[in-house]
Amino acid sequence: MDALLSLLYFIVLYGALMAGLTRFRTENSSILLSAGPANFISHPPRATLSLLVAIGIPTTLQLFFPSILTLFRRDTVAFWAGEWWRVITPLFVQDGGVSGSIFNLVSLLIVGGIAERLWGSRRWLIIFFLGGVLCEIIALAWQPVGAGNSGANFALAASVAILSLTRNLLRLECIFAYVILAAGVLLLILHDIHGAATAFGVVIALILVWFEHGKLQDGGLC
Repeated sequence: MDALLSLLYFIVLYGALMAGLTRFRTENSSILLSAGPANFISHPPRATLSLLVAIGIPTTLQLFFPSILTLFRRDTVAFWAGEWWRVITPLFVQDGGVSGSIFNLVSLLIVGGIAERLWGSRRWLIIFFLGGVLCEIIALAWQPVGAGNSGANFALAASVAILSLTRNLLRLECIFAYVILAAGVLLLILHDIHGAATAFGVVIALILVWFEHGKLQDGGLC
């Protein structure tokens, strides 16, 4: 089961990367594929880098002071005892040790950078925090103790898929998007909190697209 979950995690995150890069290549606007490092330095994904630092600091400190993780992690018993912040602070610490922390931070940098280029910083922040907090609320029942920003990462990945399906672009991009959503559905069936995060990312992205344009762009899904 762990191997299957790991594979599905990889599919969602890698799918978001490939969907984003396909779009950038098509529009000839990717900082990675066209303009090079200079453009990345002059136009960095500021929200992504800011959150990377904000999460990276307590994540690093918890390795030396484990009480930080205990104080800020998701804990259903403590939450119902009045510690309401435990649906927000788990996004800033990690329960997967050094390897899990590195994976979550690198995923945030890659998927977050892609999503911010597509959505813009303000909507990126909405997706990250709303998707992440909603995932934490579900996790209170599904996984009572834990921590990490992976749920927010999956919400961002799902939002990339929705943009790929609602903006009349290449068939390859749509294929990546459908693969992301299919993996998310499987995670949801398996009662994995990352499946819930993917579902929340889909809903939030659809709402943002609707409010921005009043309808799905160009006739709906590709």
